[in-house]
Amino acid sequence: MATAKSRTQYSICNKQKNTYNCCGCSKDFCSQHLTEHRQLLAEQLDEIIDDHDQFQQTIIQQKQNPIDSSLIEQINEWETNSIKKVQKIAQECRDALMKWTQKSINNVEKKFIDLFQKLKEIREENELNEIDLKHFQLKLTQITQELFQPVNISIHHDPQEIIKKISIISLSKRVRFKLNKWSQRGIIIAGSNQQGDQLNQLSAPEGIFIDNHNNICIADCDNHRIVEWKCHSNEGQIIAGNNGRGNRNDQLSYPINVIVDKENNSLIISDYKNKRVIRLFRRNPTKQQILISHIYCWSVAMDKHGFIYVSDWKKNEVRRWKEGDERGTIVAGGNGRGNDVNQLNRPTYIFVDKHDSLYISDSSNNRVMKWKKNAK
Repeated sequence: MATAKSRTQYSICNKQKNTYNCCGCSKDFCSQHLTEHRQLLAEQLDEIIDDHDQFQQTIIQQKQNPIDSSLIEQINEWETNSIKKVQKIAQECRDALMKWTQKSINNVEKKFIDLFQKLKEIREENELNEIDLKHFQLKLTQITQELFQPVNISIHHDPQEIIKKISIISLSKRVRFKLNKWSQRGIIIAGSNQQGDQLNQLSAPEGIFIDNHNNICIADCDNHRIVEWKCHSNEGQIIAGNNGRGNRNDQLSYPINVIVDKENNSLIISDYKNKRVIRLFRRNPTKQQILISHIYCWSVAMDKHGFIYVSDWKKNEVRRWKEGDERGTIVAGGNGRGNDVNQLNRPTYIFVDKHDSLYISDSSNNRVMKWKKNAK
């Protein structure tokens, strides 16, 4: 809308004319140029309407085909590659199953031939009696059952993913719509064959340590030993102890915790009842090195510098030990038993992060404490 003003010297025409002020751009126009100005505005409005119509047509097309074709192609490629991987592994498993099944049948056939040969020999010697008959009948029954019973093979589900999961992320709302969910059931990776001391059994396992290959070292406390379970293995390997409870160099007494010192290729063990922390070199597992003695040790940890941390549940403190230290340095607690922020009460498991901050399971205080480096 334009408003009329008194006659002035109009700059465009350079004449005395009545001018009109445009409320939009705040410029003055004579009647002739005001008409041209309005016509220009009308043309610009028409362009905006055309852009609107074109954009509306684009929206209609997007509604009919809302998915970005390039993203669909990526999903299709992932689907195809995943199916190929699954089919390849499935065929390998089928081939392996056929191989083991055939091997089992061959073993049964060999047992049957051997049994028949013995039967033939006894018959030729004419020394057959009731005991032999019962024995052959029993063996034949066992071989028959072995043939018709399923072979000792099962399907093992690998916890490691062979197919990388994909998901759709909205960058505007940062909302992730997952195509996969966490499994609602855990996977047994060690033990679960009742309490015992066999290689596939554990008895009151305590601390664990997992290396870069997903092998797990376990402080098998009541068996007085340290066992290592290789990834996907059905039984453990004894790497320390298992010589009965005792304090000899080749014995342990209720080991509580174990960590792996990668630099020295050794194990650091909290030998709880023997009140000592020992080092065991993997290359010479029968020789133990006592690092710390006369300590009510529970948990051990190691920082990036190779310093060893030990929780002393009797003295209610955690000490850091350098190689060759005789007393170590108190880094947490050490102010008597209590629940103040500078005290601990039966500290058990500990962990040191990359910033040398110490996390402590403060057992009898029912809390977890974080002690930063050089905290008092």
